[in-house]
Amino acid sequence: MKKILIYNWVPFDETENKGGGVSVYTKNLIRHLIRRDDLEVYFLSSGRAYDIRKKGTFIEPSENIFGDKCRSFQIVNSPVLSSARLSFTSLWRENEDVILKQVVRQFFLEEGGFDIVHFQNLEGLSLGVLALKEEFPGTRFIYSLHNYYPFCPGVTLWKADSHNCREKRCGEGCIGCMPGDVHRWKVILNQWINYRKQRGEQISPAWGLVQCMSEKACAVWDSRRDGKISVKKRKRLIKALRRFREGNVTYLNRYMDLILAVSQRTAEIAADHGLEREKVVVSYIGTEAAENQKCASAYPSDGNILRICYLGYMRKEKGFQFLIEALEKMPEQTAERIDLTLAAKITDQTMKKRIAGLRKRLAGVMVYDGYTHDRLPQILENVQLGIIPPLWEDNLPQVAIEMRAQGIPLLVSDAGGAKELTLSKEFVFAAGDVDDFISRLSALAECPDKLADYWNSAPELTTMEAHIRELAVYYGG
Repeated sequence: MKKILIYNWVPFDETENKGGGVSVYTKNLIRHLIRRDDLEVYFLSSGRAYDIRKKGTFIEPSENIFGDKCRSFQIVNSPVLSSARLSFTSLWRENEDVILKQVVRQFFLEEGGFDIVHFQNLEGLSLGVLALKEEFPGTRFIYSLHNYYPFCPGVTLWKADSHNCREKRCGEGCIGCMPGDVHRWKVILNQWINYRKQRGEQISPAWGLVQCMSEKACAVWDSRRDGKISVKKRKRLIKALRRFREGNVTYLNRYMDLILAVSQRTAEIAADHGLEREKVVVSYIGTEAAENQKCASAYPSDGNILRICYLGYMRKEKGFQFLIEALEKMPEQTAERIDLTLAAKITDQTMKKRIAGLRKRLAGVMVYDGYTHDRLPQILENVQLGIIPPLWEDNLPQVAIEMRAQGIPLLVSDAGGAKELTLSKEFVFAAGDVDDFISRLSALAECPDKLADYWNSAPELTTMEAHIRELAVYYGG
């Protein structure tokens, strides 16, 4: 029986929707792996559990939804915070830390070693952990490249919230992307209180007061600092940023047996940033949504109104503002034939007025303040076209897979991996190009019969069963 360790920075069964689509995938992956008789499955997370009452970094068992079918553990008091945003301001810890290497080494020894370690992320770890490959040469190290963290401490390669980053090395230019509201001690305090709550411990009301005071103190500090950092810290951070990308690329090339890119576009970007091409293979993630995937439109158009839907976040890089702008500029005769459904947590209050304005232009507007997977069938009822408009190189949007599986054809931007869900150029527009988007959408609104063409050029989604069979080969049998 082979022993496999799955790593992600956040527990796969956490309930706060941390980790996005990677957490969903990791849970599904473990659910299917534990069904195999030839695998013993372990899980490890790091950078979220802190106990200020105890000194040092250590690993402890944790509970999970699969019980003893998956043995789960978490690193407590990791020197490296997760997610990536929280460790941006102290990247030298990822570069220089040796504590995590020692702790994980001891974990490997105590558990009798692992045949496979499958990293879903590197957040929460330091480079030294990858170097354990030297001490455990018989363990197969595999890394699924779900995002661009090895090349970008901001994860997305999206620079200054305005454009895709083309920097060939980290450094001075990255500082502008650094979050200005992260305070390490405040994060650890909050994580410690969450840690105690998860363990069912009673929290004194005084700690709530301390939390409140720390938030106010940090807000005052940030307002006085006005985003400025000292010359000494700036120099140290620039050096750490350069070492961050260089170190990640070097260690991944040296110690990973295989790197699984979740889309062809992700693989291209990985190679462009220095990962060895022969180590990078495209492996589309499996999804339970694909088990009952539809290969034809669930709600064919009646020829009058074209019902479109956007799922996701009200964020610029996701293309939300772009979509609103495009619909505002769409010719009136086409706009009045478009019915819009938006399912996105309302985080941008300025958008409310603009969305209200669309009600006067479009045939209809329905807004859901966020969504859950359970509500997707209700939200997508009667939708005839999904809109996936990212401006950044979104690796492979989970929402695209979910809509596609439920029989919703997609109009997607050419940024990232979503365009790989269709072979037809009629359903792909140039990212950020309002005129091209309007042209594509208008053509479908005027001739909705063209929606059927999507399915003639749409490869089938990867089921979890098919994905597990593929992984079995990568795992070595």
